[in-house]
Amino acid sequence: MAAEAFATGFLANISSEILKKLGAFATHELGLMLGFKGELRKLKNIVEMILAVLEDAEVRQAKENAVRLWLQRLKQAVYDAEDVLDVVAYESLRRKMGRRFKNKVHKFVWLPIRLAFRLKMAHKLQGIIRKLDDIAKQKNDFDLKGGQSSAYKTSLNRDTSRLLNDDEVVGREVEKSKIVKMLLDDSIVNRGENFSVISIVGFGGFGKTTLAQSVYNHNEVSRCFHLTEWVCVANDRSSDKILLTELFRNVCKSQPELSNPSQMQERLVKELKDKKFFLVLDDVWDSSQWDDNIRVILKYGAQGSKVIVTTRLEQVAREMRTDHLIRLEELSEVSSWALFEKHAFGKDGPKKTCNLQVIGSEIVAKCHGVPLAIKFVGSLLYSKQTFEEWKTISENLNVVGGNVRDVLMLSYHHLPSPLKQCFQYCAVFPKDTRMLKSFLIHQWMAHGFIPSLDDLEMEQVGNDFFRSLCWSSFFQDMKVNKNGDIISCKMHDLVHDFAQSIMQKECLFASSRADVTRNINNTGETRHLGVILDNDISINFPEDLYQAEKLRTLFAYRCMRATALMNALMKYKFIRVLHLEQIKDVPSSICKLILLRYLYIQSYSLTSLPQSISQLYYLETLNIKKCPRLKELPDDMWKLTNLRYLYIAESTKMLKKFGRLHNLRSISPILFLGEEEDGRGIGELECLNNLCGHLRIHNMERVRDASHVRKAKLMEKGKVYQLEMVWNEGAESAVEGKKTDYSKVVEALELPPNLIKLRVNGFPGVKLPLTKWLANGSLSYLVEIKLQKCRNLEEIPPIWHIQPSLETVEISWMNKVKVLGDKCTSTRAPTAPRLKHLTLTHMRALEDWVENSTTTPNSFPFLEELRVENCRKLSLTLTSSFPSLKEIYINEIGGLDMMCSSADNDPRRHHLPSLTSLKVTDVPEFTTLPKGFLAADNEHLQSVNIWDCDKFQGFVDVEGPELPLLFSSNLKEIVVHRCPNLESINVRGLTSLQTLQITAYSGLESSILGLQSLRALKNLTLDGVPSPPEDAICSKSLKKLQIINCSNFQGFTQHEHELQLLTSLEELEISSCSSLTSLELSGVVSLTKLTIRDLKGIKSFPFSSEDLHCIPSLRRLSIGGFSEELDHLPFLPLEDSNSPWCSSLEYLRIWGWDKITSLPHHLQYLTALRYLHIRQFDSLVALPEWLGNLSSLHDLAIDSCANLMHLPSKQQLQRLTLLDSVTILNCPLLSDRLKPDGEERPKIPDDYQVSHSVVLVYWKRK
Repeated sequence: MAAEAFATGFLANISSEILKKLGAFATHELGLMLGFKGELRKLKNIVEMILAVLEDAEVRQAKENAVRLWLQRLKQAVYDAEDVLDVVAYESLRRKMGRRFKNKVHKFVWLPIRLAFRLKMAHKLQGIIRKLDDIAKQKNDFDLKGGQSSAYKTSLNRDTSRLLNDDEVVGREVEKSKIVKMLLDDSIVNRGENFSVISIVGFGGFGKTTLAQSVYNHNEVSRCFHLTEWVCVANDRSSDKILLTELFRNVCKSQPELSNPSQMQERLVKELKDKKFFLVLDDVWDSSQWDDNIRVILKYGAQGSKVIVTTRLEQVAREMRTDHLIRLEELSEVSSWALFEKHAFGKDGPKKTCNLQVIGSEIVAKCHGVPLAIKFVGSLLYSKQTFEEWKTISENLNVVGGNVRDVLMLSYHHLPSPLKQCFQYCAVFPKDTRMLKSFLIHQWMAHGFIPSLDDLEMEQVGNDFFRSLCWSSFFQDMKVNKNGDIISCKMHDLVHDFAQSIMQKECLFASSRADVTRNINNTGETRHLGVILDNDISINFPEDLYQAEKLRTLFAYRCMRATALMNALMKYKFIRVLHLEQIKDVPSSICKLILLRYLYIQSYSLTSLPQSISQLYYLETLNIKKCPRLKELPDDMWKLTNLRYLYIAESTKMLKKFGRLHNLRSISPILFLGEEEDGRGIGELECLNNLCGHLRIHNMERVRDASHVRKAKLMEKGKVYQLEMVWNEGAESAVEGKKTDYSKVVEALELPPNLIKLRVNGFPGVKLPLTKWLANGSLSYLVEIKLQKCRNLEEIPPIWHIQPSLETVEISWMNKVKVLGDKCTSTRAPTAPRLKHLTLTHMRALEDWVENSTTTPNSFPFLEELRVENCRKLSLTLTSSFPSLKEIYINEIGGLDMMCSSADNDPRRHHLPSLTSLKVTDVPEFTTLPKGFLAADNEHLQSVNIWDCDKFQGFVDVEGPELPLLFSSNLKEIVVHRCPNLESINVRGLTSLQTLQITAYSGLESSILGLQSLRALKNLTLDGVPSPPEDAICSKSLKKLQIINCSNFQGFTQHEHELQLLTSLEELEISSCSSLTSLELSGVVSLTKLTIRDLKGIKSFPFSSEDLHCIPSLRRLSIGGFSEELDHLPFLPLEDSNSPWCSSLEYLRIWGWDKITSLPHHLQYLTALRYLHIRQFDSLVALPEWLGNLSSLHDLAIDSCANLMHLPSKQQLQRLTLLDSVTILNCPLLSDRLKPDGEERPKIPDDYQVSHSVVLVYWKRK
């Protein structure tokens, strides 16, 4: 009975809208002129009678077939009535526009045309009235009772925070943990291949996609892969091409050419080659392409790549050779209740009383552990406050065998009528479409789905509708912007199926000819159509769909091959919403679509729009943002007086006389000003008082007269909350050499009163009227101001003091400002009572920041983030003025004084108690962090970074004794990089420290104290520390160890087998340690990356053949630069291709020296090698022939081999079938011989493209 539910939801809303139109027409001049007055009054009476009984009909139609058929007939008749009324209204609007701009020719042809229109409309209207009258009379046969229809009430204040944690899985924690562990384990691969497949199998609504999303968004997982992509495959279950095409579209970020699958495969190989990828293939129904088209592509990825497949069919998972199968069963009773609680109770929901918990348990039991059903029921009950309401839901609930359809229908029936219609409409989109909230609301408005309520704008009501559907779980997977507002969502595939079942013949989505053929006999009733016009369907479209002449919505995707599309569109004369992608042009006949309200065009070839588009007087939304070659708009587009939203590309000029578009709400993304006399100047804003949201005005240098600024009347734009004004670089000379006093021009500017954010960029004047704008509380809502690149500005007042509501201030690229703040400002009250974020950057003349140079406590009581960069003349003092400061980033300033301790001088208590992160870079005079900085009471501190500070000496005062401190328990990272005067560092007691990096390049003779206490340490880097402490190997949790440029380091032999204790060590680097003569590395079983280079004392390789078996997972090796006394390279003790590393090592970089004349022959056994880099083999003359044995090689690089002259033979190079690129750098002899006429050039295989320069030869497979 889903379709019948649609009928009543639709009829209640559209009937109300018809009554409003009839009320307007009853006294309208057009109704009088055409003689419609009597007909309109009669139609109004009929609709009122029908509307009165709709609620009773909705209740009875489920059980009474006659009532159901009556509603279906009524629905079609009401559709027709609205179409006729809209045509009449358009004629009224056209006449109005005609009178405004008519000429003698118009007067001459007016009468006969209008007589013809009158006869046509009168005939249609009378036919509709007769049909509706007959239907209305039949209500008496069913004894339908009249009643008051329930009205929709707004709920704009609902809390939506609980909607935004879809990544949190309930009841699937074990499965999630298991999958994450498999994703992070590179050793888990598929039968000798580089990737493995994990399949999640379960019934619809069991949470397969939710679980996959939670894993996909996991921070640790995303950091582990070079490429991650989510691919929804559900759009067409019957297509044998969908898996390949959707994979191509998502990975390659372009549209596929379906006639050539092999080209798609080649492109995919290039994108995935040598990358460790993570793909999610969501909702797979057909595995027929897997072996032939997909697996052959995925094998080119790097070791450890992973694929997650979600499917309802276990057979599909097995056909895809799944390595790990995760079956989702019903949720347990405990997990079901936990999920129900999450959705049924909350901040604004019912209280968790004993009675509600008892009835709630009964309701949960009826959901049989199906997560989607539980989620919908919980969301429904959230709005029910009483036990009686919950009991009614329990009695009506009937879910059998995991089928969630009854739950969806129950939730749907509880939606107000307008919301039902908005939800149903979403069936027109392809499955898994991310629906943008703003565009969806614009489409609802275009169809008249959103009623006018009180004094609210339709957009406000539409936003509430959207949130209500999110709240009710019909929408899911919400995305938010940085302000926390929901901007987009998706629908679960079962919910999409449900919406489609409600709409039935009303809505059709066709992605293949089979879809069209199945529905060819029903298209006469189709009102909403979505069609993908590629492959076979484009050849005969739209002939197959000519019967859909009452179409109201058309989404046409990939229109590049549908050449007849635009002309055929003219048959759909009642269309309201038109979305066209990849079209070539727009015909002038588009003006025949007189009811069009929403038009979206995407085209990379479209260069112009027809003038006739200016006759679409109903048009409310025009989106041509993705038409980059469209440079100008038609001259008469200002006649589109109903236009509310204009989206244009940044390359498109603003339309002329845009100030006449009085209904305009938004110009996006940017309003590029032109000349005032062309009708593109700032004065055109005068009457656009409906503009709202974000207004970005660029080309402000074209505003050269204060009168034009005053004419714009920005102070009357009360709905504009964000204002951005941009002057282009070189503004003073850019406008025909005219000199303008921009300070006087901007002095006349008065800002919108309700601004929240203000940005001024590139202002060329010497004075900006900030005090005038901000004084007297005229901008009481302003929380953010950004002043950028105002290079001539000489002073900036203390804006955070003048405007106490400010929370974010950014001042950057001000070349002439010397003083920031006001010395006359009172210091008794907080200078910036609400400021949270302050950024000062690239102010080369700034010498004094007044408030900072004072010692007044709590001047900035709520400041959380401070960034000061490239202010070379500024010395900064961090005092007790910043009690809430969390993040400090200081870069390239004159000096920094952290003061010392708290007001009572206790070094264990610090004056920055909230600090979490400190980074100081390139501050020459910065010497030390104060006593107590790392003290235990500074409990929030997590990261300390000191870079390139020449005089930095350590973490205590230079002259004072070192203190036995209790350290911060949360400190996780200390980095001291290139600080040559670092004398000592004590990390004793930092039990939570995970990363310690010391790059000293100095005589850090006192070394580093307390390493043995770092039990949580994972990453340790000692660079330039002459004598690393003996306890450098200090933590079993260590994953990465680097010892570089440590001149006195002699190895780990002081403690026998100590490296074997590092059972978690994955990366080890020992480089440029001149005193090291031997190295024992056996037993580091978890090692995957090893770098050993520039160790001049090493005369033998630090592995025996037995040791290779102890390090089975090594993937990357960089080695070389040993003792120059050697005449050969001590290398891997590989005996044959069965040696352990031959199947694991993928990346190898080797360095040579003068005496080495050849590469070690056993390199040829490294058959898994993908990347080989050969460097500094000055005596090497020829590359060996056995290079052709490296069957997995993808990239070869040769660098600084001065005497190299010969490549392997062409036959050997041709054996490297996977070789993608070769780079030869600083090899002068070989480079010369590889010139087009050189002796070695013929050896390069023909399928490579060669680039040649003085020092570089690069060839890449075509």
